[in-house]
Amino acid sequence: IEFSHLKITPEGAFSLALLTTLSVFFISLTALVILNSFTLSSIILSLTLAIIAFYFLVVYPNHYATVFRISASSEMVLATIYMSISMHLSPNLENAIKFASKNLKGALSIDLRELLWGVYTRKYDKIEEALDSFIGKWKRDSKEFSESIYLIKNSGAESQEKRERFLDEAVSVMLDGTKERMRLYARQLKEPVTILNALGILLPIIGLVFFPIVSLFLPELIQPVFLVLGYDFFLPLVVFLFMNSYLEKRPYSLHQPDLSKHPDFSIVKVYEKPYIIPVIVSLPLIALGVINIIGEKGLFSFSLLFYSMLITLGMFLGIATYSYLSVKRKLKIRKEISDIETEFAGALFQIGSMILRGTPLETALRRIKDDIKNLKIAQFFDKILYNIETFGLTFENAIFDKQYGAINYYPSSIVESSMHVIVETSKKGMQSASKSMVIISKYLKDMHEVDEDLKNMMEEVTSTMNIQSVILAPLSAGVVVSIAAIMTRLLISLGDALTSVYSSIGSALGPAGDVGTGAISSIVNLNAIIPIHGFQLIVGIYLVEIVTIIGITLSTITNGDESLLKRSTISKLLMYSGIVYFITLLITYYMFTSVISIEKLIV
Repeated sequence: IEFSHLKITPEGAFSLALLTTLSVFFISLTALVILNSFTLSSIILSLTLAIIAFYFLVVYPNHYATVFRISASSEMVLATIYMSISMHLSPNLENAIKFASKNLKGALSIDLRELLWGVYTRKYDKIEEALDSFIGKWKRDSKEFSESIYLIKNSGAESQEKRERFLDEAVSVMLDGTKERMRLYARQLKEPVTILNALGILLPIIGLVFFPIVSLFLPELIQPVFLVLGYDFFLPLVVFLFMNSYLEKRPYSLHQPDLSKHPDFSIVKVYEKPYIIPVIVSLPLIALGVINIIGEKGLFSFSLLFYSMLITLGMFLGIATYSYLSVKRKLKIRKEISDIETEFAGALFQIGSMILRGTPLETALRRIKDDIKNLKIAQFFDKILYNIETFGLTFENAIFDKQYGAINYYPSSIVESSMHVIVETSKKGMQSASKSMVIISKYLKDMHEVDEDLKNMMEEVTSTMNIQSVILAPLSAGVVVSIAAIMTRLLISLGDALTSVYSSIGSALGPAGDVGTGAISSIVNLNAIIPIHGFQLIVGIYLVEIVTIIGITLSTITNGDESLLKRSTISKLLMYSGIVYFITLLITYYMFTSVISIEKLIV
């Protein structure tokens, strides 16, 4: 609670969990009495729901603290870089913390602002004492971050040459620690991914093929409602919680582009709303399937199977189209900003190097035009030069003027914060500004290289998960449903044949034959078989859920907790897995039925 700045007490959190659990249990029992479904299994279900509610609320503060820790850790590299840049230019710890907290947007900025507040309110006697408290807080979660902050803190008392060495070492420690943590995490992920593949995807899907036979002989044991709850609620929940427990251990990711300042980001197009295109695409398919299935009592027919497939197709398309259309335009904005940030370091280094050699700023901006003319960032520096030459603006106003400033067209937090540092140092002279350009470009280049290394490290794990979601899971599901369809059809034909035989025997043997027929019917209950369209829906919904979970996991592993890339990954995986699932189901069904004649087999 203290770690994540929650405004609650331990007693209040536990009381809420207890009262909510009792409420869920008694409300669900009351609903069962009203619905006349008060059985042992329904009581167990109510108790299970109450236990889940209790567990969720009891562990939620810990979960919130974990999320806070992840959010903060994703900014640790940037915090180290921002503080190092500030200390390079002015050895003042308070200014370094101010600069970092101003340019960070997440949980870590809250911690840094709280440090400053603690100094201003005399909770700490001096800024070094506040930093010691900060180092102690994060030492357990990130040893390298604590070491980096310790180096930055101690650099303030050193000579300029030694201070620069300390600050460079602080950034190196942070980046090397990030790579080592991610390398270890990649190794640790191999085992849970294998478990997810075996116990969360393949085994449950393949196990479904036995349910039609089991329900034939033990109808009271295998009921559709428990199969739906087990496969479409509890199993996906267990898989999600299992993978989430590993995602919460993910080392911090590096910088993620901040799109909030882009003028087009806050605009929501009609097709990006969650209830427009998905409803238009999925609702007709789902409605057509439901209308044609409701009221049908048959256990098997291809038409029922087809209509149930339409419902599943509607679910696939609904989620996939929303996930794709809601981020398509914004991903272009993200890529534009990401490319600008990648190019920014190189261009900044060239300009800084020219100015260090005595070249005036305007001349340096003109000379660099030809070298970077094919880059997107070239227009940013062109705009600065244009503002200086045309409007006679100062270097600061050429960048940050509310009407004409170049930064208005490049809403990147990295570019903006870097230019703020350069502008501030330019007030001491362009030599100081050029020095800050070279320092910033070096740190940004190092950060980009580490980011690429991290993606390469995770490639083996992510490729395995891609294969699971796009090929293995839908392929297995399609084969299982087609086999279940063949088995259901076979059992129905067998039942009809047995009924015909027992009827003729019963008429020949009289009462004795009727007794034998009744005994066989009590053993084999064809009416208890799960209808194939219901079976397909159970498998199809499970496949949609499990592919979505894999998409969330895959995106979080690769890119961190970024919602745009999550939705983009989910849309791609659902489209590909849906195609594989439906093609596999239809091909295997027609292949089996064309090779095996059920009627001849029974005869």
